[in-house]
Formats: sequence, C-alpha cells, structure tokens
Amino acid sequence: MSDPVTLPLGSDCSIQAVKPLQADLIAAFAGAEAVTLDCARIERADIAFVQIVLAASATAERRGKRLGLANLPAPVEAAFHRAGIAAALFAPR
Repeated sequence: MSDPVTLPLGSDCSIQAVKPLQADLIAAFAGAEAVTLDCARIERADIAFVQIVLAASATAERRGKRLGLANLPAPVEAAFHRAGIAAALFAPR
C-alpha cells in the first residue's frame, strides 16, 4: 500500500478558485490509497468545495481508497453546515 498524501489547500476554496482541486485530487489518488486535504489556510469556502469533497470521497470509496479533511477552520465548517453535512464525517482515519 502506498503512503498517504496530504494536499495543503490555499486560502480560497470558493467556486472561483476550486476547479484546480479536481486535478490535484486525481493526481494524488493515482499514487496513494489515502489523501488528506489540509484545510488550515482556507479563508473562503462554499458549496462548490463541499461538492468536490463529496464527489471525491464517493469516488475514492468505490475504489477502496480514503479521503479525509484536516485542520478545519470556521469557513469550511460553515460551508458544510450550510450544505447540511457534518464536516467531521471526513476526519482522517
């Protein structure tokens, strides 16, 4: 099994800036069984970020891999709350 990968995210994870995250996740999962998104620097997050996390998590699970979130700041917690999802569900395992 390959070593886990941690992807540090930038300050803006809103719809205007989150598109490159998809490519980053695809690349990370190509070489790892587990990927953790380090959210510590996020200052803006919205439903687009939540959707990417949900889609990536579902895809990872179908492939026997794991996606986790670490260091959740208030904007990330708020984005998940607005979507009706507990961000804690994505704690790294």
